[in-house]
Amino acid sequence: MTLETLFATLIPTYLVLIAYGIVRGRRRQLPSQVRLGSAIVMVLIPPVGILLALYATGDAALIARWSVVALAMFVAGIGAALLTEFTARRMS
Repeated sequence: MTLETLFATLIPTYLVLIAYGIVRGRRRQLPSQVRLGSAIVMVLIPPVGILLALYATGDAALIARWSVVALAMFVAGIGAALLTEFTARRMS
């Protein structure tokens, strides 16, 4: 499996799991502070893990190419969490 295929599989799965986690937290009627904390953890851990794995390789070219993708993944995760929270609030 190439790195491109891995990211093409990982990023949509990451975004779906964020949306699922937000909706599940609202469905369980968790307090807003708990939902916010879990959303931060869901959004933050995978990109940080990817960045750490990239830095562990020590390959400067690989880090330069794929760290931008990991940071974009983080931004997309924040957007997905905000949009899901907004939409879930309107639908319930």
